[in-house]
Amino acid sequence: MGSAAELSDEAGAQPTFTADLPGTYEADLVVNDGTADSGHDAVTIIATNPDPVAIAETEYHVLIGTTVMLDGSGSVPPTGGDTAQLVYNWYLQDLPAGSTASLAQTGTGLTSFYADMAGTYTAILTVDYQEKTSEPLTVTIVAGNANSKPVADAGGPYTIERGQTLTLDGTGSSDADNDQLSYRWYLMSPGHDAASAAIWIPNGSALTLDNGLQGYDTANPTLTPDVAGNWSAYLVVHDGTSISNLSSASITVTKPEGAENTPPVASFYSKPRVGFIAPVPTDEVELGSTVWSSGNSYDIDGTNISSSNRRYQWITTPAGYDAEDLTGKGSFSFTPTVEGQYTVEMTVNDGEADSDPARRTFIARTGANRAPSPRITVDSQTILVGEAGWFDGSESTDPDDNALTYHWHLLDKPDGSTAQLQFQNVTRTDGTVLNNARAGVVADQPGIYIVLLAVTDSHGVTSSLTSTYYGRVLAKSRNNPPVIGSINNDNDHLVNRRRNTHFNDSDQPYVIDDGSEPVLLYTQNAVDPDLDTLYYLWTLEQPAGSELPDASVDATFTVGKPLVAGNYTATAIVSDGIDTSEPHILNFKTVQRADYPSLLLEDYHSAGTVNSWDRVMQNGFATGMPGEAPRQRAFPYWDHADNSFPITSFQLVEGDNAIKNYRLTAFGSDYTVINVRTSAPRRSGTESFSAKFAGLTEGQVIQRGESIDFSLILTAPANADEVMGNVGPDPDLPEGSYDRGNALIGMTYTFEIAEKPGWTFEYAPSSR
Repeated sequence: MGSAAELSDEAGAQPTFTADLPGTYEADLVVNDGTADSGHDAVTIIATNPDPVAIAETEYHVLIGTTVMLDGSGSVPPTGGDTAQLVYNWYLQDLPAGSTASLAQTGTGLTSFYADMAGTYTAILTVDYQEKTSEPLTVTIVAGNANSKPVADAGGPYTIERGQTLTLDGTGSSDADNDQLSYRWYLMSPGHDAASAAIWIPNGSALTLDNGLQGYDTANPTLTPDVAGNWSAYLVVHDGTSISNLSSASITVTKPEGAENTPPVASFYSKPRVGFIAPVPTDEVELGSTVWSSGNSYDIDGTNISSSNRRYQWITTPAGYDAEDLTGKGSFSFTPTVEGQYTVEMTVNDGEADSDPARRTFIARTGANRAPSPRITVDSQTILVGEAGWFDGSESTDPDDNALTYHWHLLDKPDGSTAQLQFQNVTRTDGTVLNNARAGVVADQPGIYIVLLAVTDSHGVTSSLTSTYYGRVLAKSRNNPPVIGSINNDNDHLVNRRRNTHFNDSDQPYVIDDGSEPVLLYTQNAVDPDLDTLYYLWTLEQPAGSELPDASVDATFTVGKPLVAGNYTATAIVSDGIDTSEPHILNFKTVQRADYPSLLLEDYHSAGTVNSWDRVMQNGFATGMPGEAPRQRAFPYWDHADNSFPITSFQLVEGDNAIKNYRLTAFGSDYTVINVRTSAPRRSGTESFSAKFAGLTEGQVIQRGESIDFSLILTAPANADEVMGNVGPDPDLPEGSYDRGNALIGMTYTFEIAEKPGWTFEYAPSSR
């Protein structure tokens, strides 16, 4: 429970996943030969944890003005450890603009804070166990000012015997506003506006996506599984305004105790998981190409049908084909070298009984027909009641460029709805008309509308019916428009605040230079009060001769590197599909380096330092711009880098180590450096690290036209390994002690510019 692990490629031969929580993981494999699915084959992976693991709910949706409870008490110690010895560390890292929220306590499993502003709050949890510390866990809390997102809870896991009726339990679902909930259960996972989804009904079942769950629109639907194996059900709840995220429940179906053995069924074709269209597979295969077909046999008792219990024999092959002897082969493949019909017979065994034999005839020819594939795009994920939601299937494809017929099915609609599908044609640019390629539904009730799409080619061959392509829209009876707090290009909302390069300051314009970084524009606190999906539209006005992109629909607008000096204006709006926000405008200026008007700060990211983040920047992994040219930064400057790029004891030499190198260049006037300070954590009884600047002193004047280079120096003791290995806060020194993995944690380097109040420099890495 709580794991977010997922396969890297559900359609790949060798997918991977990250075991993010300790425990038991099970992966289920089904293969398809283009016509039919194989049986299921499962593998179990047990993940242990040598370090403690922070565990908490990672996503909350709440109303402004509520107290948010954060619970990390489910965290676990290293495998075999004592939970009572865990030490909890909470940190409220990011807040919406203007918020003064703070945590009630930080050293306990349970903590809370008051959500005083709309926007996103980010809390970080780590847990310590003796000398070990967990990886940080990020908890995101989104506060809205109109509606809180409901939370679905599908219950489970469930176990039941085949043929018995299971009652699922969604009564644990909740809504922070106490709104009445409507329930929708599915045997697939409709978590997007449009996508392909697996249908979690084992092969051999007579049930389909349409009829598998009785009372699917209640909190307690029932399922009577007719095949032993692994099933899954998914729950979405709706509060009249917003829909929840998906909640899944695993269902293990076992053979009834004492039941007699049921012979398996040999089949080259899997049963369809939908009932609105009959399957028509293609049996044509390409002449000269190897054909694999292990079949889609099954056993309702749950026995896995694999190569060890399959047998094949040839029935007929064309004259002139040298047929291989299939005796003893548990998998079947052949390469047709002669046009004609190839018929093979398969028998399977469950360890006790043989199946009836099944036959399949392959027709080999040049230019064999292949099955088409459906695809849906949604015009708008959110609509108002009385409006039409449209689903577009015109991007469906056929590998042989055959004409397609579109088969639409309205799988689900809200309680009380009598809506029916209507259709539109699509005319391509070449004049081809795609009949009924679009389907729409006029929403007559608030809630979820889901359509399915299958396609057939001009030979009548259908797309796969063991999975489905769906589209989903949410209809609302009223809507609150989204808002944008601000837009910027200084990256100050990122967790790793390394790149504050805000060019919307008239004194600090963007420098056109080989070492300059691309301009990236962001929205700050783009919030939809109803928590609807947001759509972005950026536009950019630019000087004559500039060839940057003039628009973007991404949340982050990657403008690129301006090459023309002048004034630029970026405008952003967001839409929830119904209403749009007020536009927000950001102006910035670009200049040649010689025309810079003030004090220019640049980061060398010098390759000679021990700082691994600088080496990443030098290689161009972060910016796509390798090279040693200094990169522009802006005041107020900060680097609150996290622990992702540590400086460990083995990287240090005894004495002075340059950990960062910078340059200051004065344009327009002289500038005075004041309040030059450094600090480092101390530990009584041991020789400790110290910090200092090189090349920068208190009261130093940087004269107009002058550049100075300065470094941040970490002075390491001879016993650096001992100091960093002795972790834990010093009770006599409130600032704490060294992080065992990063000598920079707790170091601070600061200064100010006398002529520019507010122009501060701060390098202060933090572990949290």
